[in-house]
Amino acid sequence: MAQRQGKKTGQNFQKQGVDDLVMLPKVTEADIIENLKKRYMCDIIYTNIGPVLISVNPYKALPITGEDTIIRYRGRFRHELDPHVFALAEEAYRAMKQERLNQCVIISYASTSSSRRSMLVVGLLYCAVVVELVMVP
Repeated sequence: MAQRQGKKTGQNFQKQGVDDLVMLPKVTEADIIENLKKRYMCDIIYTNIGPVLISVNPYKALPITGEDTIIRYRGRFRHELDPHVFALAEEAYRAMKQERLNQCVIISYASTSSSRRSMLVVGLLYCAVVVELVMVP
């Protein structure tokens, strides 16, 4: 199951922050950090800032990269669901296939082997499942 944040209400904002940092009432360093902290405390590790996806290392396994999550994000536009690396991958895949535009995804992270491995596995997993779903009727 992907990160489900529930209905977007003022009460949820107080607890979980906003999906996209451009929606913060004030965009200061302190407000950005506070928003990321709120989301982290709710096990919500992905946050958008416009077209950029921020991921915070949860330091634990979260059930957010399974095939059910891939299927949920497949064919959906980036802001239809909660921020997720699969939404970013789907956006790039769609542009490549439908609009026939070359794509480049830049991944910047703290220098740890586990974060490099995680991003590689997640990216390859999404591509493999999506291509298989497209090829198998």
